Amino acid sequence: MFLNIIIILLMIASAFSSLVVLKGKNKWEWLLGCSLVSAKINMLIIIYAFISNKTFYLDIALVYVILSYIGITVLADYMVGRKKAC
Repeated sequence: MFLNIIIILLMIASAFSSLVVLKGKNKWEWLLGCSLVSAKINMLIIIYAFISNKTFYLDIALVYVILSYIGITVLADYMVGRKKAC
């Protein structure tokens, strides 16, 4: 029951984070919104792994976090205008 409430709250928070992406005034707000949505989706994957007692979902969550971090870092470097990313 407690985890179901957390999942519902995370889904509502993801919806509000999606609004940041859709209504962002500049590229940095868009990037922040993408990072927020990515973090909340990752939390949902981890909670689902805990509920279903399947550890391979934790591996998927770890890979998702690593790819999200790399993607956000590369996009931020591109937006700043640096020549070499990472």
